[in-house]
Amino acid sequence: MSQHKATRRQTLRSALAHKSVADRLLDQLVSTQSKFNALMDKLDADDAATLDTDYVATLEITSLFEADEAALPGQHKADLRKALRSALAHKSLADEIADAMEEIQASFNALLAKLDAQAGVLADTDFADLLGVSPVDPDAAYLPAQHKVSLRKSLRSALAHKSLADELLDAVAGVQNAMNSSLAALDAGSVNGAHAGFKVAELDPEA
Repeated sequence: MSQHKATRRQTLRSALAHKSVADRLLDQLVSTQSKFNALMDKLDADDAATLDTDYVATLEITSLFEADEAALPGQHKADLRKALRSALAHKSLADEIADAMEEIQASFNALLAKLDAQAGVLADTDFADLLGVSPVDPDAAYLPAQHKVSLRKSLRSALAHKSLADELLDAVAGVQNAMNSSLAALDAGSVNGAHAGFKVAELDPEA
């Protein structure tokens, strides 16, 4: 397979020089995108007065991106955060990505539980206040450095792969922003067709 025919998975494994970290990051991101889109479909199939109460049962993310748990293969079972810091050679960048992944998954699962707790009638108006996430801004120049480097430039440099870096960051930010938009719609009492526009484009790891 030539240099330009490599899949996203192969490219990320090579860029990080760490198969397990690459696979965990990519698979968790894609799984989160897929679950989020399934949630948007489920909300659009529901009615505010007869809301389903099986959101957790059908959509919960059970395999989480737990950055600080020692879960990666190795002599001393390195955690994802430390391994990602090492792979990117950039502590702040790794932490931004790891924390963003954890936050969106935690908020997603909490949203499912809160929807089930509505007992069939969408009534609460505090979804955004309780479950809103802080989206990363890929182009904001705020990472510590002499000249304040953006996440996008830092990840492009760390991966030595512009398009893959852009895809990963835009995917993370895309789910975060879509999540916040969905929460705002819920606060307005909107389901049943109101969430289709919040669905995100899912990455294909093998493409």
